[in-house]
Amino acid sequence: MKRHWVAAAVAASVLSAVAAARPASAQDYADLTLEQLMKIEITSAAKRPESIENTPAAVFVLTDEDIRRMGARSIPEALRMVPGLNVAQITGSSWAISARGFNSRFANKLLVLIDGRTVYTPLFSGVYWDRQDTLLEDVDRIEVIRGPGAALWGANAVNGVINVITKHSRDTQGTYLAAGAGSDDEIRSAVRHGGRLGDGGHYRVYGQAFNEGSRPGTDGVGGADDWRTARVGFRADLVDRSGDSWHFQGGSFSSVVGDGYIGPTLTAPYSERLEVDSEVTGSFVLGSWSRELAADNKIELRAYYQSEVFDDPRVGEERGTLDVEALHRFVVGGRHNIVWGVGGRYSRDDLAESFSVDFEPDSDDQYLVNAFGQDTMQFFGGRVEVTLGTKLEYNSYTGLEVQPNLRALWHLDDRNAVWAGVSRAVRTPSRAENDLDILGIVLPPSTAAGLPTAIRFVGDRAVRSEELLALEAGYRWRPLDSVSFDLATFYNFYDRLVTSTAGQPYVSTSGGTTHVVLPLDTANDGEADVYGFELVGNWQPVESLRLQGWYSFLQTDYALNADPNHQVGVRSLLNLTRTVTLDAAARYVSEIDSNDTDAYAELGIRLAWRPVPNLELAILGQNLLHSERLEFKGDELAGTISTKAERSVFGSLTLKF
Repeated sequence: MKRHWVAAAVAASVLSAVAAARPASAQDYADLTLEQLMKIEITSAAKRPESIENTPAAVFVLTDEDIRRMGARSIPEALRMVPGLNVAQITGSSWAISARGFNSRFANKLLVLIDGRTVYTPLFSGVYWDRQDTLLEDVDRIEVIRGPGAALWGANAVNGVINVITKHSRDTQGTYLAAGAGSDDEIRSAVRHGGRLGDGGHYRVYGQAFNEGSRPGTDGVGGADDWRTARVGFRADLVDRSGDSWHFQGGSFSSVVGDGYIGPTLTAPYSERLEVDSEVTGSFVLGSWSRELAADNKIELRAYYQSEVFDDPRVGEERGTLDVEALHRFVVGGRHNIVWGVGGRYSRDDLAESFSVDFEPDSDDQYLVNAFGQDTMQFFGGRVEVTLGTKLEYNSYTGLEVQPNLRALWHLDDRNAVWAGVSRAVRTPSRAENDLDILGIVLPPSTAAGLPTAIRFVGDRAVRSEELLALEAGYRWRPLDSVSFDLATFYNFYDRLVTSTAGQPYVSTSGGTTHVVLPLDTANDGEADVYGFELVGNWQPVESLRLQGWYSFLQTDYALNADPNHQVGVRSLLNLTRTVTLDAAARYVSEIDSNDTDAYAELGIRLAWRPVPNLELAILGQNLLHSERLEFKGDELAGTISTKAERSVFGSLTLKF
């Protein structure tokens, strides 16, 4: 049925192209030079517009043109070419993504937002990446800040901030149709329509759906990680008669996600291979209002509510979250650019237990309130900028947290700039670290005990926040209008890292079988030093060709670190003719000893043809250097059976009218 639906969508697209198409407007970023790209304004680093070259932080921006020509079909795929990020696919629907260390499926030191809406879950302080399937055609840019952003964004913005920013609805007028299919039993389709609302407003509505087949498993058995999802949503942007701006958006999704895992049992052979289908539904609504009080004086109010229901045999979750924020930006004396605000968040969950997973209590409320302020001061005619700020945040787990930030930027001349910063950030404990009791693995009986030993991971409400003291410095150099380099270095000191400590064993008869329980209690006994650098180079030798290369190095004394020491990326964007583009991206990732993952190199190539401006036909080849390979092993605690990425081909058709 799904195949017939996609075929119908393709047929409708072609007929529309012949009968009713009209040229679509060019993308904003498509024709920018390298020098102009450096002047793109971002908002994630300071909660106010500022250009990349004026940002005293390690920042990288993926534009909509980058995403399209990369052939990315998900946010994680787009993030693969961001220096300093470790992006690894575990199964078809699960990813391990982190910045500057501590990667895992449940990575918890990276704050991810979509239009300022936080999408991490308090359950484990990480991101369910399979639930963030926003329509990439609507994404204006993805701003990535490597390093702490806690002074503005709060707890969990420890190692970085990723902010996905979608387009204003006035930039998505008309109708957009897309359909595609790939060699991995992948089928995708999307539709969007935008129009006007009165004299000063615009809107868009959209829907998309896809299905992906399972990949080869690493245990010699075919994977069970097939998944399918459907999403609908809207956005509206209005300007009223007084000049105030209003913005509304919302969406709903439904997914069925397959997963294979090794589950523990208290009887021989003490583990079993299981395949499950998890059902996930969710929705959100967001609204914001802003008013220009005067030149360089603006206030904003924003609020959103989101809810999700996760039905899984291992653990079920129902969660609702309400978040509000007020923001004020203004300039004093022409030298002080000040932003301050207050906010709060309330989240409630209801969790369902299983044989191996239990939460106590099974229902809980989490809340936080915060206030922040930041002043960017200019000296020597604006060539030197000093930024000082802090965030005060009170949460229901650890109480008051203070997260200050000091940064400086010095433009040596029009082509050279240096910056440095020192920051403190914290990661508050997750619901799991506080209240989880999970049966991890069961060891067969030993000769001494004669009983199987169940290893249980036990949370503790006495756990405190993890702490980071970060030292950063960077250098930007543009020797020619067509050449630029960006170097960022860092040294991070972590304290009170959450660890598991062996407790006192005891005998239990729970589950109907006598066994020994070895509890691993949650504590703040860890510390680590992590240091490294990221170097990015851009070269545009001619108007039709843009080249980018980057290298990132990371070193740590943390034994459980699951990040490569070396990563290399090279990307080429070539306009063969006015209607044909050929783009390629290659990556190298070194081995990860603690994760037992080999080094690999990979290549992707995309060829696209636009016979008319509003119609594009494209073919994408991915993982071209290997028939199949493993990127990352899943978490042993979750029993995840990792699957292998395969060489694949994906063809797509898009139409705008």
